Amino acid sequence: MGSDKIRDGVGHRAYRRKQAALKRRTARENLPCGYSSPSGWGCGEHIDTTLPSTDRWSFTADHDIALGNGGTLLGQVLVPMHRRCNSLKSDNAATEIWTAT
Repeated sequence: MGSDKIRDGVGHRAYRRKQAALKRRTARENLPCGYSSPSGWGCGEHIDTTLPSTDRWSFTADHDIALGNGGTLLGQVLVPMHRRCNSLKSDNAATEIWTAT
């Protein structure tokens, strides 16, 4: 399934509503970058939700499992992040370390 198909239609509109709700919550509760990220990404600093979306320190909603790594547009916990931190994370996935037995 191409990325165009993932981002079109009903799922995209639902994602935008969820993203807007997270932005309002981030502003209201002063949530830090990476708050509740299962994989631990984010710098932990304040996010200014009033900055324009082109600013590297502006708010973005991150999918913990990137769409490019099999994540879904909906059904995931969205994590508040700075645009810069989200860009640095890119589509990196959490790494599991196994010990030899």
